[in-house]
Amino acid sequence: MQSRTTETHKVPVKRATLAEVAEALGVGKPTVSRALNDYPDISEDTKRRVREMANKLGYVGSSRARQLQKGAADTIGLLVTAASEGLQSAYQSEFTGALAAALDGHGLDLLLHAVQDPAAEIDTYNRLWQQGKVDGFVLMRTRIRDERINFLMERGVPFVTQGRSDLADRHSWIDIDSEEAFAQGIEFLARQGHRRIAMISGDPDIFSTSLREDGYRAGLESAGLPYDPTLIVPGDFSAACGRLGLKQLVDSASGVTAILCANDATAMGAISQAHELGLSVPEQLSVMGYDGVRMAEMFSPPLTTLSHSAAESGERIASMIVGLVGGDAPANHQILLPAQIIERRSTGPTAKE
Repeated sequence: MQSRTTETHKVPVKRATLAEVAEALGVGKPTVSRALNDYPDISEDTKRRVREMANKLGYVGSSRARQLQKGAADTIGLLVTAASEGLQSAYQSEFTGALAAALDGHGLDLLLHAVQDPAAEIDTYNRLWQQGKVDGFVLMRTRIRDERINFLMERGVPFVTQGRSDLADRHSWIDIDSEEAFAQGIEFLARQGHRRIAMISGDPDIFSTSLREDGYRAGLESAGLPYDPTLIVPGDFSAACGRLGLKQLVDSASGVTAILCANDATAMGAISQAHELGLSVPEQLSVMGYDGVRMAEMFSPPLTTLSHSAAESGERIASMIVGLVGGDAPANHQILLPAQIIERRSTGPTAKE
């Protein structure tokens, strides 16, 4: 495990007043106030323009100002997309449960907020912060050029991400060493005699996807196997993409005998599709996942996976965000955790010719 702690110092930000927001838009203060408080007599277009200008100028609403004066909200926010369903959200559910329990141990609540419209995500962060409903945030599934991170950093809002980002040296995070894990996964399959090993990848907008693909390539090189770019099938971390990816590999007559998937949901989708196509797992095809969700052990066949503890991540992040909200140094805690191979019955030696 690698653990790093660095220290940074924030520059105080001058926050705009309600009058300055109104002046910038050429409207009256009552209009700005009613727009920010979502009054029905204000048009949606006006509300949008007011929120955008308030964000741009760094305006802090009166409810947030009162909250800052009286003390903490004793609540940490976690926003999730409404599209996270089924197998794809299994890890998220385990992580969220552990995070909530750990925060409760610190006397804090977890505010779980589902974002229906991705375009309104930043507005939601701003609203929860301005209205004093949260003292900080936990971010999941960090993205490439993640605008959430930029937004929160610019405003000095305490937050911890589950996953690194392209600004990882400037904020607090906890992550799994997925690059090393995927390299180990390929080496494990190669030791079982597999020479044509494919990967069904994840969402290209998620930061960790490229790390997993890097690990896949590194594992092939370490095992002395050639890299074939046609054996990386794009995906999105869902069971559906696992099904589609498996069918694509079979239809292409790729000669693949093993597949390493971007997560357990994708792996379980691939196995389901293999069953439908009459392929026996692992006798004809080995399939390996990543995450170590609890339901993987109960799947048929039980899934071999690169496992890391959602509970440990949740507990550690809780301690980190509590420290940051409490004024820790202010410190950027950066923790990289290992994954381990859990061998079950979805993988086995390559079939004899």
